[in-house]
Amino acid sequence: MVKIRLKRFGATKRPCYRIVVQDSRKPRDGTCIEELGVYQPIAEEAGQVAFDEERVNYWLGVGAQPTAIVRKLINKKKLEK
Repeated sequence: MVKIRLKRFGATKRPCYRIVVQDSRKPRDGTCIEELGVYQPIAEEAGQVAFDEERVNYWLGVGAQPTAIVRKLINKKKLEK
């Protein structure tokens, strides 16, 4: 199954995440199908989440399942508009 989930990068105790489309059987930091955006939890509230909404909608349309946290981030970004 294809999932939209977070892929961690950044330094120790300074996490940054990429929002990626990835096979659910792959490891968290393994190869991904496509990178959709970034999530920076340490940044200011306004600049924490950035992603390509068109591509997210495409992947949701073809059946990719977002994880719980990614679903919250997508909804948060849509409410900001």
